[in-house]
Amino acid sequence: MNSTMSEALSSDLPACAWSCVAQALSASACTAMDTSCFCKNATVVDSAIGCYSLSCLPKQILYSTNTTRSACGIPEANQKDLTPALAGALGMLAVLMVALRMGQRIFMKKSFGWDDGLILMALACALPLNIMAFPMQKYGLGTNIWTIPFPHITKQLKLLLIAEVCYMPAEALTQLSFLAFYLRIFPLTNFRYVVYTMAAISICFGVSNTLVMIFQCTPVSYFWTSWTGETSGTCIKISDFSWYRAAMQIAMDLSIIALPIWPLSKLCLSLRKKSFVLLIITVVSCLRLQSLVRFSKSTNISMEDNPAIYWSMVECDVAIVCACMPCLPSLLRPIFPTCFGTHHYASDIEPTPPPPMRLDRIKKINEFSVLSTTISEDALMQNRM
Repeated sequence: MNSTMSEALSSDLPACAWSCVAQALSASACTAMDTSCFCKNATVVDSAIGCYSLSCLPKQILYSTNTTRSACGIPEANQKDLTPALAGALGMLAVLMVALRMGQRIFMKKSFGWDDGLILMALACALPLNIMAFPMQKYGLGTNIWTIPFPHITKQLKLLLIAEVCYMPAEALTQLSFLAFYLRIFPLTNFRYVVYTMAAISICFGVSNTLVMIFQCTPVSYFWTSWTGETSGTCIKISDFSWYRAAMQIAMDLSIIALPIWPLSKLCLSLRKKSFVLLIITVVSCLRLQSLVRFSKSTNISMEDNPAIYWSMVECDVAIVCACMPCLPSLLRPIFPTCFGTHHYASDIEPTPPPPMRLDRIKKINEFSVLSTTISEDALMQNRM
């Protein structure tokens, strides 16, 4: 066994990696070429693998790491099934909620507003993000990068860029759908000015974020070729951008959810429900930020990128579901009249026309008095106004 492992390491490892193994063995209690002692001592193995990153080229690092861990029988972590499972479940939920909303708006309310169109566009951007989880799993998402064939790493990073680009407009369009919904149900002039301002900020923020994601590396292809160390280019420091973007995103989410608190204070909608939605979106945004920062500092991108992908999907899908929730009472009221029949919900609120003017009783002809001057007619019309 010892000779087998020794031969495997000595024959398969490149020279730069083999010198690291020899250096780690010499610094330990293990004798030279005693690979059994080498594999049983986790500190020695970690020292050798850490040395690979300093002495070898990127592809040599990955190959040597995989060879060393395989020869020593070290088990590999695997989280590849989590992201597709979340993508399928939450993606279908988002599709179902949007379909229910469209049915309620078109067939029950007989109307279709800007907020409905925007949520359809948000879903159209969010679905590719969910769909990308399946081919990304095929190309190694959720597994250690040193176990993935080199061509698959490049394909996975190309799909990652597509997912990032889809995520940004999906978030912005969901925010705009919320704001358009507010414009439809709240006719207050001052409130509408605030909504228009928030919409302008959301549009600018969404467009700028999308452009930054597309052109974060120069040239763009450097995003999926930089890992090889064989191409030249530059990329922005994604961790700094993630902090800025996440802080702005959380602030905007808080502002948009809190925006209708004053108008809603006059309606029968519990503060607990509003606080619950606010808490969900904020917590998911914070978890996504944490995963992005971890990803930006890791060399094991296929494993560390996994939480960033599935939290991004959760954030998009949950936001779409929350935007469609006001349609549920109207749909469930015929089935559960006792639960939904006596409360007023935002989905049922439409701008109400002014009450009809009460007309006086029509007088008989002999009851009419002759208006002798135009001044009396003007006064009468003034009184009716």
